[in-house]
Amino acid sequence: MAHLEELLQFLSPSARFDVKSAACMTVAQLTGTSEGLQLLSLRPDILTAVIGLIRDPEIYTAKDAMRTLINLSAEDSGASALLELKDVDITAEVIKCIQDKEYPHADYACGVLANLSKPKQCCQKVFESLDRGPVKLEGLVYILCQMNYNTKGAKLHLLAPCITNFSQLADGRRQMMDRNSLMIQRLIPFMEYKESKGRRFSIIAAIHNCCFEKENHSWLMGEDIDIVPRLVLPLAGPDVYTVEENDSLPVDLQYLGDDKEREPDPEIRKLLLEALMQMCITRNGREKMRSQNIYLILKEHHTWETDRRCIMLNEDLVNLIIRTEEEIGVEDLSTVEVSSDLSRKFLESDREYLAGDLSDIKEITEDVAKD
Repeated sequence: MAHLEELLQFLSPSARFDVKSAACMTVAQLTGTSEGLQLLSLRPDILTAVIGLIRDPEIYTAKDAMRTLINLSAEDSGASALLELKDVDITAEVIKCIQDKEYPHADYACGVLANLSKPKQCCQKVFESLDRGPVKLEGLVYILCQMNYNTKGAKLHLLAPCITNFSQLADGRRQMMDRNSLMIQRLIPFMEYKESKGRRFSIIAAIHNCCFEKENHSWLMGEDIDIVPRLVLPLAGPDVYTVEENDSLPVDLQYLGDDKEREPDPEIRKLLLEALMQMCITRNGREKMRSQNIYLILKEHHTWETDRRCIMLNEDLVNLIIRTEEEIGVEDLSTVEVSSDLSRKFLESDREYLAGDLSDIKEITEDVAKD
């Protein structure tokens, strides 16, 4: 404890360069053990001091400060401790770093924000802080979708899991689907982004979560978004169709060519199929898919698919599309009464679906933290 008190006096921005750098490095090393993480989580004064160094002019001091925060925030207890600080708003501070085009450690800042918004008990608090600030969710989406936004080489891929985390919240989904924000439109092009599987996964997971908002289905499937072909395109391959069959498909799914590859990650394919299933909840959604002849793509995908979960989802989806509405017998599948046991299972399943990206955020973040 006395050692920490000694460290604290050297964690001031005005401290001598060499001792400040050494003190910050020592704190970062403490986060390498569970005991060190627990100790730091109980010291709000040290956490506040570390946050005060993330924009230090000495690049390695700032980097060690960010490494400390990324490792702390990877633990639920550490994330809670950072969000409970009285003298500084950790969310606002890392967002300033992300927004700064010349900040060299912006990838670390994105990782901290992803970790802070990962625990369900913390996500709402982070979102509320974001909503009070000048950037807001729309601003984060704008930054994410600007290639080479950061002039110091930060890729900002870990900003995508933040968007996914916020899409788990009703307010987050509402903002994402605000007709004037263009957030969904900005995200859609990254559904086939080859340079980063993590970014692609997270963006598809966020859009997947938005598909659970039934009242927005008409807009999502309308001309502004046209989400169904966007969800189906990653499932399509270099399949050969007749001229008549190609002409029956949406323009984006026609004549894809011999080099068209299907989404290689089964977890992402699962998200796409789940989202399509949600769009089939209503009769209008099912009829839209029939009119776009999506069955053609799904049939070829089923032949190619090897993942058991994806095969089952594909079959469930096709079963709804190929049946007549008279056979289905209900306009809105979400209104069908089921037993209490099945209802509970469906609710639990929905919660798992809305978790989307969470299980991978810590792993991705730790990769960024390793130098």
